[in-house]
Amino acid sequence: MILVPSVIQLKSGRTETVFDLEGLLYLVEQYMGSDARLLLEEFTAPEEDDADLEDEYKRYRDHHHEVMKELRELSETEARLIREPEINRKALSTVVGKIGKITWREVNV
Repeated sequence: MILVPSVIQLKSGRTETVFDLEGLLYLVEQYMGSDARLLLEEFTAPEEDDADLEDEYKRYRDHHHEVMKELRELSETEARLIREPEINRKALSTVVGKIGKITWREVNV
């Protein structure tokens, strides 16, 4: 995570610039001790649920990419068939049918 640098004033009146979580953890350790740092690290660590959500997001993104590749290939085939001097209705119907199956599958998942 990228944070905007923040200037904080310590209880002593001294100011410190914190650029990231590591910088804040350093200050906590310096002024509150290593136990406080470990506790703060524990509080800010990503939960397993977050990792699961990231994995699920990656699966959805990969799936979306594959579906779009399928649709793109079929769209190119459809465009090629339409450009032919004589339209092959059976081939065109097959391509349109495949697009329909893909979109039906994705809408009904």
